[in-house]
Parts: sequence; C-alpha cells; structure tokens
Amino acid sequence: MMDKKQQILSQLKHVIEFENSDHKKISKLSAELSRLDENYQRFYIDAKTLIHLGRESIKDHTTALVELVKNSYDADSNNVDIEIFNDSNGLIRVSDNGFGMTKEQLLNNWLRIGFSNKRQSKVSGLGRRKTGEKGIGRISADRLGSKLELISKTVSDGIVGLRINWDDFDIEGKDLSEIDVEVIYPSRIDLPKKDNKISEAGTEIKITNLRQNWTQDNIENLFNELATLTSPFNAVDDFGINLYSDLKSDFTREVKSKYFEAAEIDLNVIYDGTDQVFYSIKDKISKNELIETINITQFYSKKELSCGPLEVRLLFFLREGASVIGTDFKLKDLRNFLDNNYGVKIYRDNVAVKPYGFPKAQLGFDWLKIGEEKAKNPAGIGRGNNYTVSPNQLVGAIFISRDNNSLLKDSAAREGLVENEQFDDMKEFVLAAKRLLETHRAKIYSSDDNSDKEKPQKNPVKEAEKIKNKLNTIKKDLALLKENIENNNDTAKSESLLQPIVKTINEVEIVSGDVEKTITDLLNWQRVLNGLATIGISSAVFGHETEGSITQFQGSTLTSIKFLKLSKPSIDRALIELEKARKASKKVAAWGAYALTRVQKEKRKARNISILDTIVKVADELRPAFTASSINLVVKGEQIYSKTYQMDIETILVNLLTNAYTATTLTSVDRKIIVSVQREDNPVPGYYFSVADTGPGIAKEFEQRIFEPLYSTKSKSPNKSNSVGTGLGLTIIRSIVEELNGKLTFKTDKDLKGANFKIWLPKVN
Repeated sequence: MMDKKQQILSQLKHVIEFENSDHKKISKLSAELSRLDENYQRFYIDAKTLIHLGRESIKDHTTALVELVKNSYDADSNNVDIEIFNDSNGLIRVSDNGFGMTKEQLLNNWLRIGFSNKRQSKVSGLGRRKTGEKGIGRISADRLGSKLELISKTVSDGIVGLRINWDDFDIEGKDLSEIDVEVIYPSRIDLPKKDNKISEAGTEIKITNLRQNWTQDNIENLFNELATLTSPFNAVDDFGINLYSDLKSDFTREVKSKYFEAAEIDLNVIYDGTDQVFYSIKDKISKNELIETINITQFYSKKELSCGPLEVRLLFFLREGASVIGTDFKLKDLRNFLDNNYGVKIYRDNVAVKPYGFPKAQLGFDWLKIGEEKAKNPAGIGRGNNYTVSPNQLVGAIFISRDNNSLLKDSAAREGLVENEQFDDMKEFVLAAKRLLETHRAKIYSSDDNSDKEKPQKNPVKEAEKIKNKLNTIKKDLALLKENIENNNDTAKSESLLQPIVKTINEVEIVSGDVEKTITDLLNWQRVLNGLATIGISSAVFGHETEGSITQFQGSTLTSIKFLKLSKPSIDRALIELEKARKASKKVAAWGAYALTRVQKEKRKARNISILDTIVKVADELRPAFTASSINLVVKGEQIYSKTYQMDIETILVNLLTNAYTATTLTSVDRKIIVSVQREDNPVPGYYFSVADTGPGIAKEFEQRIFEPLYSTKSKSPNKSNSVGTGLGLTIIRSIVEELNGKLTFKTDKDLKGANFKIWLPKVN
C-alpha cells in the first residue's frame, strides 16, 4: 500500500509543479488516493501488549534480571555490576561498560519493540555471538519494577537516557503510540571500570518500585544462575559479573566458581559433523589424559546427528572428603555447590539456555532423565558395568551455536528449545557421552585396590539347578535312611519311636518333590519369559514392517471399494488393489505366526533337534524384513543334532539377528549377515553357531557393558525411523548360554568387518 501511495503523491507533485495544476488530473489522482485509504488499513497496538510481553511472559524476577545481563554481554562489556537492595521502594541497578547507545539508537532502536540488529549483525565487535534476536528482552525490566531509568554513554553522544513508568501502559484500550516516554540528559553515569580506568561508554539501568521483595534464597539462586550464564567450562574470561546485595553477604562478591578442579572425571566429547566422534577423558586415579576417536555409529548407533556439530563436557564428582584434598574449600562447600549446580546445561554461543540443567528449575533440571535411570538401576560402583551415575554427581554442558545448530530453535515461551527430532538427537548424544563416562568410571574402579567391592551377582538359573541337585541328594539319603530303619530288627527300639521318624522322612520326600517341581516350573517359565521378551525386542526392530503392511492393506481395500463402485473397466484395477491387500495381509499373518510359534509348548522341552534346520527356519521367517532393508541374510554350516531346548536356540538366534539387523542398516552398501553352524570340541564335544554382520562393530570403549541389563547404544528417540534399544537382548543370551553350560564370545569379523558373536554349546546325545 505504501509504495502505491507514494506513487500517487509523486504524480500529484508532478502535476502541480510541471503541468500547471491540471485540475482534472488532480481530481482523478485525489479520488484514487481516497479509495486507497478506504481499501487499506493498519494494525493498531494496544499499550497493554507491552505488559503481556514483559511482566506476564517472564516467569520470575531472576529470569528477568538475567535477560538484562545478556544484553550487557551482547554490548561487549567485560564487567557488569548488579545491585539489589530492599529499601522502602527497593532498587535494582545493572551497570556495564559496553559500547553504550546514542540518542538516535535509544529512540529509533531501543524504543522500537521487536527491533533487533542482532538478526543482521549476529557477532559483536569482540567476536561474541549475540544471544537475543526477538527484540523484546528489554521489556523484562517491567517484570522487576514499575519504574525504569535507562542511562547510556557513548564517545560520540555523551550521556543520554530514558525514563519510563511501565504502569502507564497497563490501561485498557489505550494505543501504544499515546504513551509518552521521557528523554533525559543526566550529568553523570556510574559505570564499572575498564582496565582500571574510567569507562568511556556503557549503560546503567535503575529499576525502582519493585514488584516483589527479594529474599536470601532469591539472591542465592540468582548468583548460581549468573555463575553459569556464560560457560565456566569454556572460560569466558573477558566477561565478569559482580553482585552486591544487603540481603546475603555470602553472595556479595564476584560471580565465579572454582569447584571444577575437584572433579573425579573430566570428559569432553566433540562431534564435528563427520562420521567420527572425538573424545578426551581425564581422571584423578590415572592422572593421564586419554584422547581417542570413535566411529559415530559405534558411539551413538546413527550415521549422523541431524542437530549439527556440538560439544559435550561432563564432570563427575564423588561428594566425598577425598574430593577436596589439595583444594582451598571444604567438603561442605563442594556439596553445596553440587546441590545448586548439578545437571547438564545447554550453552548456545556460550550463554546458558534455561531451564536445562538448573537444579532449582521446576522443569528441565533433569531433562535427560538421569535420576529416573538411576532409580531403575541403583547398583553402586561395586557392581561394575551395571553402574550408573547419580544426577547430583554430574555437572555438564552442551555447546551449540545459532549458526551451526539452526534447527535447535527457541520455543514460543522464550524458555527452552523446541523438542523436535534435532533436540532428541542432541539429547541421545549426551546420554551416549554419559555411558562412556560410566564405563570409564567402572574401569578405573576395578583397576583400583578396593577390598570392599561388592560380590558379583549369582546366576539365578544356576542357583536353582544347584538347589535341585541338593534336593535330589537329600532324597536319596532319606530313602537310604528309611530303608535302614525299616530293615532294622533291633527290638530294643520302640516302634513308637520309629514311626514318627518314618513319617517325617515321607513328608520330607513329598515336600522335596514339590520343591523340585516348583523349581522346574520356574525354570520353564524363565524360558517362556525369555521367549516373550525376545518377541518384544524383535517387534521393536521389525514392527515397522508390520505397520507398513497394515497400512498397505487398509489403503488397497479402500481403493478397491471405490473402483468397484465405478464402471466395469475399473474392476480390473480393483482386483489389482485387492491382490496387494491379500499380500499385505499374508505378511501380517506371517508375523503373527512367527510370534505365536516362539513359545510353543514342545519347544520348551529338551528334545533331540537339528540345530541347522532350526536356525534355517527362523532365518526364513525373518528374511522378508531383512530383504526389505536390502540385507542379504545367509545361513551355512553342517547338520548337527543335539538334545536341547529349541526355544533357547531360537531365542538366542533371534536376539543376535535383531542386533545384527540394526547394526547392518547403519551401512549404506553391501549389507550382509552370515549365520554359520559348525562342530567344535571345546574341550568336550560340542558345536557353535555364529552371527556376523557388515555393521560398524563394537567399540572397545563399550565392550565391558554390552551384556549389562538395560544397556543399549541404540537411539531411544521417539522418531519412527529409529530403532529403540531395550538393552535386554544380550543379557538374555548370556543367561541362556550360562544355563546350557556354553560359552559366549565376540570379536570383529575379519571378512565382514562388523561384529561376530559366537555361541558355543556342548553336544548332548
């Protein structure tokens, strides 16, 4: 509209100046201008909009004050002074020695709501990536108090300022342009020194008539948030904050934390956008820094991160007296620091993104669910690979940037990020880094001399078998005792004495039989549960095949109905669609049959079976899913018969194949899985079957943990395209192999280059 209007006005000016004020043309152009005004209108902004954007959209006064400090960071200040006093009216003062604002910038930029030159000028003069781009952070002052005095100084303009009463905007129906903002010219400004000299530029903000009183807890929370506003990990040493308050003297000082030197383990993980992950790890026991490279598919079970390059830093603390030896603070100080700072924070361009990793935040303090994972597996470090860290022992940071991680976007609520696929990728990458730290922690603990380590868990199946064997021994001894008593002709012994003994022996025999049957039933149920768990695991991996078949069936059926309602030539097309539906239904039926046959009763009994035929049948049932993912599944070997549980062999194989399937899909070409069956005496007669794949293999960093219950490197992202790891498959396999007195080993396959799992079992005739 404005362009059109300018054109008409320009034509009017031309007619008046150069065409002797041609009345007809003037009349015509005036009428056109009038119609234009009638057909086009503008938005009007209610004054209360500022109240909604400021006072009502920022959840607390700590967040509001941090927003003002971020502006000082963007202004290239190297020192910020913050004063908070609870006097009669209250006072908050924020002063920095940044580049300041001229009068023109105050009037045309600062007073223009939504304006931000940070969208065009993303990097400051000192090379800092600016933190805000919405142009409304300045309104956060309204959340703190009703009156604002903003004074700024520049080398070119000197001192100039604005005086605002935010309550003037809290009026229904008043237009924003009707509210006056006073321009002031103070004679002085109080700025932090720069290099021990009086600052030539900067900004001072004074807020009075505070909307709520500050408490000692508020001051402590503010201090802790400011201490992590710019990353303490990446040493932003050109930006300092000093806090002054009449409320809590302990926190009237420079905002800085030096507790990181007490960390037991320091892990740094970097993903630069390639297929490699770089990491370094230091600990107090070995005192050497380990620097390694690992393929991302081994570290994270994905080919790349959709969120872009990032860096993760994790510090692990013991919370014990040994942690503070050699430092200048006490254990109480360390624990207090951890209580106020534990968690993994996100730093975007070196500025913290709330609420992630802030312990006092209602949402986001444990956004990685570390506490939930610890509750599921509370085992201590003495349990080795089952160990997980407690959330209050971990202080960490994720480093991202607006430029390199553009898909990690701010949420509309101005706090937190949009939880999209890229956010899930970042989250799972951090959890993979945590698993690496836990693995290292278990490793250095096992190498240390700890006499009070917990004993390893006993295998429940083995223990149940021991009980059965002991009961059988007791039964034999009792039977022999009973026989001796009954054959004893010593008349000196009273018959009344013998009868209770015989009766007790009979009762013990009955109970022994019942116990043995119960144990047998429990072992049988263990076998069934392993089979059912395996169905669940394979469903998680191959379920999308079934889902696709169901979708195809539904779509083809509906299409067929539509064609059948049309003319005769459409019947042929309907028949084609019905054939598609029939094939899709066969796939669904095949999957149902596969699931049902896994736990058939006869498979739970020890029988003489062909190991090769059993494996071939399972492979044939699963082959359609492998073929759909361009995976060549090959079974080879020799015919071997052994008396064993068919369900156990199938359970082991299905779990190995599902793992191999996931691993192989991480490679783009020559996807192949080979299952081999061979005789092997080791040292008793036996056989083995192995599953090898062309996947990325198993990283040496995680070899200790792959059999750990619930441990998995597979993505837990809710995206349908990703496999979800249960962490149970290898645990089930190990349990079965131990029960069958077999051996489980793994290595890198020399031909396929991926993992090769080998199951050796004794041959039973």
